[in-house]
Amino acid sequence: MNNTPKIETLGIVIPVYRSTETVRLLLEQLSIILAPLCSYHVYLVDDSADFNISAYLKERCSGKQVTLITLTKNSGQQNAVLCGLRFACRHPAVLTMDDDLQHPPEIVPALYRKLSEGFDLVYALPENHDKSLLRCLGSRLRDFFFPTAKVSSFRIMTGEVAKKAASFHGCFFYFSAEVFKNPANGRDLQTGNLFYQKPARCFGKSGYSLKKLIILYGKLLVYYTPLSALTTFLKKECNNLYEIKEISPKLMVLGGSNCQLHALERARERSIVTILADYTKNPPAKELADIHEPVSTFDAPACIEAAKHHHIQGVMTLGTDQPVLTAALTAKALGLPSFLTEAKARSVTNKKQMKQLLSQNNIKTARYLFLSKEGTFYDTAGNPAEFTLKPPYVLKPLDSQGQRGIFKLYTKEAVLERLPETLSFSREDMALVEEFYESDEITVSGWIKNRALTILTITDRLLYPDTTHIGVCIGHRFPSIHINRYEEIKTVCDQLTHVFSLENGPFYLQLLVGGQGIFVNELACRIGGAFEDVTIPYLTGFSILDAVIDGALGYPVSFPLTPDFRCDTGKKASFVLLLFCHPGRIAHITDKDKLLSLPYVLDCGFNYAEGSQIPVMENATARFGHAVLVGTKESLARDIKDFYKQLQVLDENGKNLIQTFNEIQI
Repeated sequence: MNNTPKIETLGIVIPVYRSTETVRLLLEQLSIILAPLCSYHVYLVDDSADFNISAYLKERCSGKQVTLITLTKNSGQQNAVLCGLRFACRHPAVLTMDDDLQHPPEIVPALYRKLSEGFDLVYALPENHDKSLLRCLGSRLRDFFFPTAKVSSFRIMTGEVAKKAASFHGCFFYFSAEVFKNPANGRDLQTGNLFYQKPARCFGKSGYSLKKLIILYGKLLVYYTPLSALTTFLKKECNNLYEIKEISPKLMVLGGSNCQLHALERARERSIVTILADYTKNPPAKELADIHEPVSTFDAPACIEAAKHHHIQGVMTLGTDQPVLTAALTAKALGLPSFLTEAKARSVTNKKQMKQLLSQNNIKTARYLFLSKEGTFYDTAGNPAEFTLKPPYVLKPLDSQGQRGIFKLYTKEAVLERLPETLSFSREDMALVEEFYESDEITVSGWIKNRALTILTITDRLLYPDTTHIGVCIGHRFPSIHINRYEEIKTVCDQLTHVFSLENGPFYLQLLVGGQGIFVNELACRIGGAFEDVTIPYLTGFSILDAVIDGALGYPVSFPLTPDFRCDTGKKASFVLLLFCHPGRIAHITDKDKLLSLPYVLDCGFNYAEGSQIPVMENATARFGHAVLVGTKESLARDIKDFYKQLQVLDENGKNLIQTFNEIQI
């Protein structure tokens, strides 16, 4: 099943040379004119080499539909266009236009429609020509060089034409000459023209001059005519035609595992420069990031230093708990947008603070004590306490993730014996001990807008069958078997939103549903780690990943769901398989593309490659991969079985290492 992110239909390249107000007005007009027509993205290429111009463009011309590319020095309009084309050529259609409002944005829809008639390239030309001697000379020279087409810098082309032009490597670039004169690009393009009334100039003055005219057409003679073979001595040694100083916006993504992969993919689709913070040498998301900083997402000072070095405009994470705090600290240090303050981020990432807030507000949670590294138990107020919990017990780090250091134990002595191992996964000198609550686990994903929570999904969190290493998830099923308790679940969620003073952003909650009612297990303010960035758009139509990216960059967040939306009324279903293997060395894995071609598979990925050694499962880090399956409740029962038949992870002896968990009804 194809799950390709949306690409804006139209890419617009605007070279900017010492223009300010006209650029702002142009962007405003394009927004009004193009919104009903198509999705688009603008690439401003600042060729001014002027700090004040750059500062103005950053402050007044930024936005979610704009990428600002600042060049180190003035490189000329054509080179600025080349730079922009290399970014914009991913779009199905690409437009280039000037920055001075002499190319009226109101005719862009007509250009767009004309291109769709089957043309490869359409030029827009003014009907009311400037009659000056210089302009007439320029027109004559242009017609001489391009006798088969009337050309201009106001044009629209297919993405293929843009890609061919963007692939240029040489000493002198001129778009129309490259398209028509270079045999490698072919000369059978279907071209057309559209004529318009040129508006009066309201800002500045034209930079057109006789000197520039002579230089331009002299270079065209040297580089794009048969004379070029005779004038090689005139050609300068080729240098870089332009050098990029900075691209914005820049987004730091904390974590580069498979559950963060889609954030890097989506940022790239949106032409956002990404700085990946991940301490591993080759995380899965590295190849999608523009820059990889090998720093730990737990190391806030290192992440802050990297963020300052790269002058980022936003920071985010998803699918993982502790980097939520690092993101908030980084945003605070750099004065960047953030859904959470430092205090709120600490309250949803540290289980001690979380449990204390739950107890203070009489919210049901498993009975607990805190245990110091010296072996002393403390109550919620921090006072030494007798160990009165009833077995079995759950021992947890206060600030870890991925079920690291979590154990189900049956005696006080076993708790004390396992304590050093649990604390080895923590930065705290205390751990959490809870009474084990016999229950089903469910997760709630939602979005908070102006303190009002909308529940997006309620899923069953199915667990790995291990009596010691507990909490490791093997699947998420929507809808939950407990979705009939929607009102009760919503009441708990609203209470938590109020108690933790949550105002905007993602909401992720783990609940325990058992004989004593619904208990809160853990609260987080992030997209879940079971690929909710894939399932939520499928189930609801809301792109929660785009919303998190927009919020991190300070853009307005689009939330299309109405206040009366309920996730318990739809027909769609999903099942996220979190895949595990028996220990062994991998000799063969079924091709991922084959699995993605299955009609019920929305997404899948592997954490291990052929030749890797699968370890014994102790926590979620041993997970082999994932698959997102979609359909109806009835169809998924069949599709899950079929998927396990299709997927093979074979060892050297041909044994399939995949665990299917047939003993669990999934």
